[in-house]
Amino acid sequence: MKPAGLLLFIPAGFVAVVAAEESPTGLASREIKNHIRESLPTYHPPPPTAAGTPGIDATDKPAADTLILPKMTVKEKRLPSDADDQLMSKRDFNRKMENLYLDTIAADGPLNYLLNCFTIPILSPSKAARGRTIYRAKEMDRLQRIIDVSKAIDPEADKTFKLEMDNTHTTRPAGELHGKATP
Repeated sequence: MKPAGLLLFIPAGFVAVVAAEESPTGLASREIKNHIRESLPTYHPPPPTAAGTPGIDATDKPAADTLILPKMTVKEKRLPSDADDQLMSKRDFNRKMENLYLDTIAADGPLNYLLNCFTIPILSPSKAARGRTIYRAKEMDRLQRIIDVSKAIDPEADKTFKLEMDNTHTTRPAGELHGKATP
């Protein structure tokens, strides 16, 4: 059937809808529905409350069996930006680091990708270990940018930040701090 033939059914649809609205074959006739509506109480909207007091007014007293809880504000605490790395399983994190490594070497060209996508297990570090090194270098660059910005605000903060970054992101014996940390 052509689409133009469907246009013939549109007036038939309107006639069917009008006939359905007028047919008194429902469970209750129009007279009974009107009689029921007349016996119902009329709706009166509640009085508007003052703008500053939402909810229960001082004049309204709650029922004796109503428990009124104190008002509280719940503030959502956001997770840090690197929280997804902390919440991943070790297998997923290693896979992410492998992909980071492969994406980084692929940016240098297809020959570099071909030569560096294979590892020898005993002689070379894994792709995940190489990816962790790249990840750590990117994190150190990000922290260095923060130090550079804070240097303009407080020149002494530069030394403290560098000391903390060195103590946090380098390997050192447990309990030893390099330099003197100023509070």
